[in-house]
Amino acid sequence: MAAERHGRGPWFMAAVVAVACLLTACGSGGTSGGTSGGGSGSPSGSTPPRPSADPHPTTPSAGGTGTAPPGTRSPGCEAGSAAITHRAGDASVRSLCVRSGTTVTVVLEPRTHGPWPPPRSSNPMLALVTSSTTDGQGGARVTVRAARIGAASVTWGPEKAPLFTLRLSVAAYPVQ
Repeated sequence: MAAERHGRGPWFMAAVVAVACLLTACGSGGTSGGTSGGGSGSPSGSTPPRPSADPHPTTPSAGGTGTAPPGTRSPGCEAGSAAITHRAGDASVRSLCVRSGTTVTVVLEPRTHGPWPPPRSSNPMLALVTSSTTDGQGGARVTVRAARIGAASVTWGPEKAPLFTLRLSVAAYPVQ
């Protein structure tokens, strides 16, 4: 195989297949809702959730209506900028599909057990934490830049039992 002659073995090919699956799952825009088509060709359990299935808006909304302001969501994956807010009682894992180059602002509301620990990216080459600040009440505001296509997680807390995890699926822009 040509990939093996150049020092790229089966891992390289697996990575290419994984990227293709991500592009298929995140770049299919135009469909909405929380149903799974099941025919995407991806192995069971590897398809990242679509942003429309997220019970929280990707941008904080003032009245808690559950809707993002007009013009902030695009079909498929978020592009340009996105924001999420994690409140007490929310799920400890959130998934978000974004386009490469997107800046994600994560607002962590104060915890009852002290300030938020520093964020940790599973792959800083893909999801780079560019800023992290903590306010006087123990809340935190973190900015993450989705630099390359792939999947990465940003976690707060111990590796074995994180307090909060943001799973990012980073997709390329569709070719027109």
